[in-house]
Amino acid sequence: MLKRAYTFAAALTLSVCAGLAHAAYPERPITVISPFPAGGATDVLTRILAERMGRALDQTLIVENKAGAGTTIGAGYVSRAKPDGYTLLMATNSTLVTNRYLYKSLPYDPDGFAPIGMVGIGPLILLASNKNDYKSTADVVQDAKARPGKLTFATFGPGTSSHLAGELFKQEAGIDVLHVPYKGATMALPAVINGDVDLFFDMVATGMPQVEAGKLKVFGITSKSRLSTLPDLPTMAEQGYPAFDLSAWFSFVAPPGTSPEVLETLQKALVTTLEDPQVREKMLSLGIEPRSGTAQELTQQIKNEQPVIEKLVDQAGLERQ
Repeated sequence: MLKRAYTFAAALTLSVCAGLAHAAYPERPITVISPFPAGGATDVLTRILAERMGRALDQTLIVENKAGAGTTIGAGYVSRAKPDGYTLLMATNSTLVTNRYLYKSLPYDPDGFAPIGMVGIGPLILLASNKNDYKSTADVVQDAKARPGKLTFATFGPGTSSHLAGELFKQEAGIDVLHVPYKGATMALPAVINGDVDLFFDMVATGMPQVEAGKLKVFGITSKSRLSTLPDLPTMAEQGYPAFDLSAWFSFVAPPGTSPEVLETLQKALVTTLEDPQVREKMLSLGIEPRSGTAQELTQQIKNEQPVIEKLVDQAGLERQ
């Protein structure tokens, strides 16, 4: 009887200790991997969210940039990280949807990550270099048709939303424009400004300041409806391309095998963050509409978008790299 009592006491102690250990999460700073260079729209968004989530978790969230290869470098790094809740990924539609159709082999499983929640969605804008005399999207299309294969468009990298927007533009307008990939907007923008490339589908946050400074021209937005913060900018659909409806979206995920308890803690912090009026205002100023922060919405977004993106990749004739 005494032995059984000692066994029960020991088990109870272990259970209590385990509960205390879990209750302590997070005990140390959390690293959030941004798979784009510092200064780009995704990076800016990640830092806004990390600061507010840190307050919700009473812990520091450190943003680390691991850019390149259409987000596969950063995604591969997080997929191999210890599933303890201390390494997270800002994942985009490129990471979780598009890359599976563009790469023969990925350093991660797009379906393997543990979902934390959907963060936001934002359209892109069509930018043009001042080196050309274009005054509208129609001028761009007219020149592209007159000089097939001569115009170029910059992107964040292969498989990114800017790449798909460019491919969709080519399809809808019936033009041949050469893809020139860069490692994020911070590297693509100077090339467009200098006239090294002609066009660029960029996020509002990084593209519009260059337009307002007179360094670039803007001709359209890729969403189905106009953006509330840019009411005078017409959609691509309004300009004669009704099938043009493509936006970038953002989410938080964790390494495969992360415990449900840790995911729940992170998800609650994300929801709190996205409900903060100041955070929402900052996101809208970036041209990004805040979403629910739930894992359910993220999972549904991935499911809904897969057939759409697969069809676009096939129609564009993009070969697997």
